[in-house]
Amino acid sequence: MLYQISGGSVAYADKVIIKDINFEIRNTEKIAVVGRNGCGKTTFLKLITGELDLEKRDSDAGGISTAGNPVIGYLRQMAFEDNEILLTDEIRKVFKPILEMKKRMEQLLSEIEENPEDAKVSEYSALEERFTYLGGYRYEKDYEMIISKFGFTKEDEMKKLSEFSGGQRTKIAFIKLLLSKPDILLLDEPTNHLDISTISWLEGYLKEYPRAVVVVSHDRMFLDRTADVVYEIEHQKIKRYVGNYTH
Repeated sequence: MLYQISGGSVAYADKVIIKDINFEIRNTEKIAVVGRNGCGKTTFLKLITGELDLEKRDSDAGGISTAGNPVIGYLRQMAFEDNEILLTDEIRKVFKPILEMKKRMEQLLSEIEENPEDAKVSEYSALEERFTYLGGYRYEKDYEMIISKFGFTKEDEMKKLSEFSGGQRTKIAFIKLLLSKPDILLLDEPTNHLDISTISWLEGYLKEYPRAVVVVSHDRMFLDRTADVVYEIEHQKIKRYVGNYTH
């Protein structure tokens, strides 16, 4: 179990949206959250991100629990800090932790060659494991692939953010989210602004994503091709089904 909500409810503007919640994310599950318009799907995602708090009654013994401290990534409507920055420089900000790890690993290797202390060897081993988990040995290839799949050219990479439309800027934020590789990837209507070829690629990418994914979408075909678990929200209740949308 990676993430779990047991008991309690979530409210928005003093209105209870979902009550008696029982929800969990197991390992690398690909989860779809479905329900009628206005049932609270986006509100539920905000609960997972921590933007909203779980409301618990005095009798509730449950709450929110996690295995370790999983990183949760969520595509928000966002404004970039600097609209004059180049597209490539904005996207590459996500590689800062990887580059810092790489620098420290190189420093440790140099120190270990002179003095192979156990503490330094252990630190290097832990860093190298995390570096690999975050895709440190292939981040450049991932960057080039995802940039291309989202329809940006080499020329686009050298343009300022201010030169791109709202839809393109949403794509840029989406690219940054995918390249950051969170432990739990939350997506709210991810196929908006994407063409058919990009949607097809995204389906395969999410299916093979080595971590957990939670998707809200009205695109039933997309859900059929990506989800192996479905949670339905109806009448303020949420229920788990194993299988894709059609199942």
